[in-house]
Amino acid sequence: MSKHSEIRNQFIGFFRERGHTHVPSAPLVPQNDPTLLFTNAGMNQFKDVFLEQGSRSYSRAVNSQKCIRVSGKHNDLELVGPSPSHHTFFEMLGNWSFGDYYKTEAILWAWELVTGVWGIDPNRLYATVFAGDDEVPRDEEALEAWTEQTGISADRISFHGRKDNFWEMGEVGPCGPCSEIHIDLGAEFCRRKDEPGHRCAVNGDCGRMVELWNLVFIQYRRDAEGILHPLPRRHVDTGAGLERILMVMEGVRSNFETSLFTPLIAQLVELSGEPYHSDARGIPHRVAADHIRALAFALADGVLPSNEGRGYVLRRVLRRAARYGREIGLETPFLHRLVEPLVEVMGNDWHELKERYD
Repeated sequence: MSKHSEIRNQFIGFFRERGHTHVPSAPLVPQNDPTLLFTNAGMNQFKDVFLEQGSRSYSRAVNSQKCIRVSGKHNDLELVGPSPSHHTFFEMLGNWSFGDYYKTEAILWAWELVTGVWGIDPNRLYATVFAGDDEVPRDEEALEAWTEQTGISADRISFHGRKDNFWEMGEVGPCGPCSEIHIDLGAEFCRRKDEPGHRCAVNGDCGRMVELWNLVFIQYRRDAEGILHPLPRRHVDTGAGLERILMVMEGVRSNFETSLFTPLIAQLVELSGEPYHSDARGIPHRVAADHIRALAFALADGVLPSNEGRGYVLRRVLRRAARYGREIGLETPFLHRLVEPLVEVMGNDWHELKERYD
């Protein structure tokens, strides 16, 4: 079994053992949600529950959700290539509680899975907690859970404001504080280490500290006047990027050096004759390897390039991949040559890739 399949199965199995129902990934085309072009988070298919407009037969859920982030509020397109950990397509591992367990269990289980099952050194991990502001108090409940349930030392817990540690679905609707697990990748990952006076920090911008898992605690509703109201039921909504966890587990320097991407990059090297480099010279390889995943998964879910809507977004992704391909000498169509290695890597886990291969 591939390492990414193992991680996915361990995540789902861990939460199934704790009473969660495994819910399949929703399609990339959102169902009954005109506000989104593509599914961009695991919570999209549970949005009606958080809005108190729907319900499920279960109160705990787990899944691995395929996501595309290339439009709207979550648009990472221009970061893809220069960044070692941003993607147009990615998998979000998530667990949910709909009015069932809350902060203590969410934090304890996340810590148990990361340090116990996956064996990540706790001395490399940091936790963040919402610092509070004029509208919402500091999240003492999350702080207490970290200190009493996990044993993490106080100097590894930091407090952050609304930008990093308060989640809102939109201008109105469900929202609440969040708490994250970050990992120290090591001093060699700092992109600013040569700048005088620079200090690496959680939620900094130097690349050394990376967010692994976000635990969102949905306990408020914001109304049309912007006023917050406590929800009658409180929910948990978490998300962890599979690609980042795989990078840590495989001990490599970027998501693009993991076993999810190396077969795609090897194919690009063979097609172009240009060796891959982890610095700026490798941007064309990273863009093409990333974009073929978004294109293939979108096509498998029935989206075709077109002149409007999500079809136009797909066309932009296609053009961007082709443009970067020309930078490494790929003047004729080449993206279709990446489909076979992609299906070999991911087709056993995502059968739609095999079924729509042609």
